[in-house]
Amino acid sequence: MAGADRQEVVRPEMKVAEVLRRWPQLLQVLAEASPAFQKLKNPLLRKTLPSLVTVAQAARMGGLEPEELVARLNRALRVEARPEVPVGEAESLLGTPPPPWLSAPLGFHLDVRPILEQGGEPFQAIMAAAREVGPGERLVLEVLFEPIPLYKVLGKQGFLAWCERLGEGHYRVHFYRQGVGEGQEVAAGPASLSEADWESYQAEVYIEENLEPPLPMMRVLEALASLRPGEKLLVHHVRRPVHLLARLQAEGHTYLLKDLGQGQVKILIRKGG
Repeated sequence: MAGADRQEVVRPEMKVAEVLRRWPQLLQVLAEASPAFQKLKNPLLRKTLPSLVTVAQAARMGGLEPEELVARLNRALRVEARPEVPVGEAESLLGTPPPPWLSAPLGFHLDVRPILEQGGEPFQAIMAAAREVGPGERLVLEVLFEPIPLYKVLGKQGFLAWCERLGEGHYRVHFYRQGVGEGQEVAAGPASLSEADWESYQAEVYIEENLEPPLPMMRVLEALASLRPGEKLLVHHVRRPVHLLARLQAEGHTYLLKDLGQGQVKILIRKGG
């Protein structure tokens, strides 16, 4: 149906989580499309990875063309639609020239294939490994598929990425941590914050060391919900909250982070609209 309503077809830019929430029956279609999607049958993985990945990105991770996967999903819905893939949506790094920093010292090497093969979620292990990598060093991951969402997540922490395919179900991803001026990390976006923005904010939150997850994230998100779009929240944290930062990015908020050392991290968040 060429004139099908935009909301009644699967589109490349839709998150996999949204697709599965609206059309649960498409889980089996995804699982049959590529071995990489078999892990989506694990309930835990369906709560994490799909919320970060678009259908187009998932296709690349599964070794498929985005148009091919979108068409297959829509056929399962009895809809004949082939929406175009937005420019920049296919963010695979496979086949790109090796970067000059590939010879940088190895800071940490992690093989998450056993975790994935057992149906586990390696995100926390990857984030812990990333914290061990200093400026000018590399984090090397051995994975079952190209982890496209990680490029953006670790990019917020100052990492550059490059990926190579070593064989069937074996990808090696190199992440290089760049030096960041004064320990400052900036979320990318059209409304980026600057050093001057630290001088004023509308609300402030303190996170104590003994506060157990997910309470720190809940406290920040509740404070953010009380603000109007464009207003700023200053967070005094005891560590770099990787899950919170990924959530802020996914929801369209902009942040500026300063790691002051000794368990002191400041985050300035501008609420998105």
